[in-house]
Amino acid sequence: MRRQSLCALFVALTAAAAVADEGMWRIDQLPLGAIASKYGVTLRPQDVERLQSAPVRIVSGGGGGTGTFASANGLILTNHHVALDCIRTSTLAEQQQGRADNLIERGFTAASMAEELPCRRFRVQIERSAGDVTKELNAGVQPGMSMAQIQRIRQAARGDLERACKQERGANFSCAVVDFNSGAWSQLIVYEEFNDIRLVYAPEKQLGYFGGDEMNFRFPRYVSDISILRAYVGADGSHGEFNAAHVPYRPSHYLRVTLSGVKEGTFTLVSGNPANTNRYRISESAVYNVSRGMPEQIRDLETELALLRRYAAVKSEYAVLLQERIFSLANTLKYMQDVLAALKTTGVVTQQQDREREFMAFLKSRPDLQKEYGGLFDEHRALYATSVVANADVDAALNWLQRASVVSQAATLYEWAQERSKASDRERDPQFQERFWPDLRQALLDDEPVIPELEQDVLAIGFEKALALPQERRIPAVPSLLTRAGTSDPRALARLVVGGSTLAAVDARKTLVDAAPAVFEQSTDPAIVFARDLMPTLQDRRARTRVLNETLFQHRATFARGLAEWKGQTMYPDANFTLRVTYGAVSGYPGRNGARIPFATRFADMFTLAQSRGNRGEFEMPPAILAWRTRIGEATFTARFADLPVDFISTNDITGGNSGSATLNDRLEIVGLIFDGNEEGMAGDWAFNGAAGRALSTDIRFARISFLWREPFGFARRA
Repeated sequence: MRRQSLCALFVALTAAAAVADEGMWRIDQLPLGAIASKYGVTLRPQDVERLQSAPVRIVSGGGGGTGTFASANGLILTNHHVALDCIRTSTLAEQQQGRADNLIERGFTAASMAEELPCRRFRVQIERSAGDVTKELNAGVQPGMSMAQIQRIRQAARGDLERACKQERGANFSCAVVDFNSGAWSQLIVYEEFNDIRLVYAPEKQLGYFGGDEMNFRFPRYVSDISILRAYVGADGSHGEFNAAHVPYRPSHYLRVTLSGVKEGTFTLVSGNPANTNRYRISESAVYNVSRGMPEQIRDLETELALLRRYAAVKSEYAVLLQERIFSLANTLKYMQDVLAALKTTGVVTQQQDREREFMAFLKSRPDLQKEYGGLFDEHRALYATSVVANADVDAALNWLQRASVVSQAATLYEWAQERSKASDRERDPQFQERFWPDLRQALLDDEPVIPELEQDVLAIGFEKALALPQERRIPAVPSLLTRAGTSDPRALARLVVGGSTLAAVDARKTLVDAAPAVFEQSTDPAIVFARDLMPTLQDRRARTRVLNETLFQHRATFARGLAEWKGQTMYPDANFTLRVTYGAVSGYPGRNGARIPFATRFADMFTLAQSRGNRGEFEMPPAILAWRTRIGEATFTARFADLPVDFISTNDITGGNSGSATLNDRLEIVGLIFDGNEEGMAGDWAFNGAAGRALSTDIRFARISFLWREPFGFARRA
């Protein structure tokens, strides 16, 4: 594995090339020359080191995002919606202790470190090193091998590299082999992990999510989408789960907050972890997503979201329990709907097809490349038809069956028991290898309450889809269940599996989490029996999907290499939830009616919008803000706060996963927090739109406004 020294890294950075403000750059590709030439900003080696070490990747039970160390004692700035699952589980903990506080609605500020609340299932990761392992990963691949053989060899090499790295680095670290541009090249990335994360501050829901779903991916916006967390470690430097004796982590690098603000043209940097982009995909992917993939995902999201909202309306406890899932699904649904509309109206499919025609024309001038690239697009189209489309209905049914937690838990418990019984890690399925056992145990022993009726409704949908499959494509476990149940009614089947099982209780799972395979093979628990029958289908699907993905990766990696041959330039890789740096500037943009959209919104206009909506529902101003404005008086508000920027926009290239990333100025000071993109940039995962696509940030000065009635604990600040 090759590692780069900081000196060599800086030389590589200076030599890289860039195109406009487009690009989610790995740290060793960041085009310093282009930044200096376009914006007059010179980044030094120590600046690059801070851009790598101050940001953190946040992984939680509710998803993930980005944060940034902003003090010497472990404070992390991130989004309210990234921390929402911590706020939700903290509310559940409060209610279990007999207190009725709903921290989602009311917000939270810890008066001292002792009052900070543990974030269950939260993990913070700092990328510490990355080395190229492309050759090692492909060392065993030989000409003439089938794709299934290639997949198994690369999978085994991946596991070997990750295990060896984990053994070398120890308990405070995790290691992952990550593919870039679908395997055109691969890196072994080492993360330092922190498992004791606590909630320090969260705004009221109405301040963090003002305007609700309607305003998602819109600008102008008026939200303070910020929360503050803190990382803790043992006094001995260990990174274990919550322990009252732990002390705040002291990061080697952190970034300061500044209240100097931004204006039109202010240079901005964003260092974070964008999740996924598809800019180098072959056009068949976009064709499938527009015609079938996204519409089906949207229908599933609408179905699940309607279910969750119906149950959340039943009682307040359910509303708290389901809040994060509802928020996440609603956000994903709105995103998917807007992306689908953008793909249809912006001509991305046509652009990708034109790119492929131009690439084929390039190949005519390079006969030496014809053999490698000439048949690629036809092969890719055939793969979608025979593997993706052909299995879509079966996969949809399996997805819904596994959405029911009792089925998912039963299947995981049983398969883990089988995999533990194997002699060595190399024989085990990758997801059940020993380095993942603590995570598996934690997930299986999660004591979050379950709503049995909701579980039954979800599972019934899975049975409806499974029963609708043609006879020759039926999932064998379902006819077996019909025989035992004596009915084909989906709801009756769901009641049998969920209602007759004990697995919803964490105590029942505790007795099974270390059990031998024989315990499951002899069990009469209906969820375990169904999971036992379902297991061969799930394992077949996993093997099929891995071969499909390997083939897709090979095609996409080949195309990425072909693009590099054609363009003859360094290309940033598609996003994959690894650390990236993007650059740009604060900038308004031309609206659809021809008028220019200003770069920032004003506090006074937030009140005006609330009043225009009757100050009700998702447009209700938080009572604390209304009381504060009354207290200070209109003259003071007008003179000091009316023009305070709320949110601002910039040309930085971002996507999901960047949520919570700090927006930085040319001195690497925090001026805002990324929380969204605008609808004009919704096709940005497929094609960058520098003209009107914008990254949305909460202005850090507005985020601080809530502290006027709640005094915080002092992140590092520069006036």
